[in-house]
Amino acid sequence: MRWALEHYLGVVERDPEPLPYDAARAGEVVGRYEIDAMDLDIATDGSRLALAVGIKPEIRAASEADMPPDYPAAGMAFLPGDGDEYLVTEGGLKGQRGFFTRDEAGAVVGVDLAGRLFGRAPEAPDQRGGRNG
Repeated sequence: MRWALEHYLGVVERDPEPLPYDAARAGEVVGRYEIDAMDLDIATDGSRLALAVGIKPEIRAASEADMPPDYPAAGMAFLPGDGDEYLVTEGGLKGQRGFFTRDEAGAVVGVDLAGRLFGRAPEAPDQRGGRNG
């Protein structure tokens, strides 16, 4: 879409400027999210957020067809505004935008990526302290 806008109409769409890293906000979103066939992991190293997406191992193992590779962890950041929007800033998904969803109490329960809503996966007992990747 961007290519067509630029090459046919001369319109250059630029990604918005992401916000600086915020440890408190990062802590709200770190964890595993999933849909039936894929896992999405958000981790932090204390200075930035990273997002990785992959096909579930059992789905990949059961498939007779060649499946696309997973997307390794790449930088992501929140966008300005009142919502919980984010932008992938690196890697194969660079430029992809999405948003987080919250429950009535304000806890993050899902993340949208490319129109797919990944629900937060339950934390494993040995991960009660949070996930840092």
